[in-house]
Amino acid sequence: MNILVIDTSTEFEFIALSVNGRIFEFSENAGISHSVTMFQNLSSLLSQASIKINDIDLLGVGIGPGSFTGIRIAVSTARMFAQILDIPLVGLKSQEIYAASTGASEDKTIIAAFDAKKSKVFAGVYRISDSIAQEIIEPGDYKMEEVLDSIKNPGELLCIGDGCGKYIEAIEEYASEKGISYKYMENFVPAGKAAVDLALRKYKESPEKFTDLNNTVPFYTRKSDAEIARDNR
Repeated sequence: MNILVIDTSTEFEFIALSVNGRIFEFSENAGISHSVTMFQNLSSLLSQASIKINDIDLLGVGIGPGSFTGIRIAVSTARMFAQILDIPLVGLKSQEIYAASTGASEDKTIIAAFDAKKSKVFAGVYRISDSIAQEIIEPGDYKMEEVLDSIKNPGELLCIGDGCGKYIEAIEEYASEKGISYKYMENFVPAGKAAVDLALRKYKESPEKFTDLNNTVPFYTRKSDAEIARDNR
């Protein structure tokens, strides 16, 4: 089976491709230029794998929460391909893609947090169980202090995403108060194998769900600036 996963919910552009089990992947800090670079980078990855887009059997896409524009680009592109190719499309919470990529042991609590501006983060909290990243706190739009205060029995903290970097002092203070250790993995990007394995597992759990494109939509957890401005008129 050939599986393609795309995530542009942060400034990092991430594309993973599995061709009969062989992994090809691409990631770079694209800033806000995903709409310009993604098709070019996808084409390059397909060329490396010596396949065409119509050879893909299953699609996975990061649905957020994260950058409004980035999520919209990835989801609309994936939905277009899935419709044209008539193949299943699996929506993946972007924080889960990152958490699943850490390779963390089961004694660690993973905070996957992206900078959401306005003193908040798009964050989710996970623990590894049976090699699967289990959701402890659903990804959403939080203050970092809210995320930390919601964690029960944290053990060692593993922190990924630029949101953790931005609020590292809050994490340091929390770890000191709890008497626990933490590790911040700076410039962390997902792993191709973890991403395609996650998409395949989700699909196998509910194949009927992911043949209906209406079940894969952006996961927005706050209104956009344009919506807020419109509401305030």
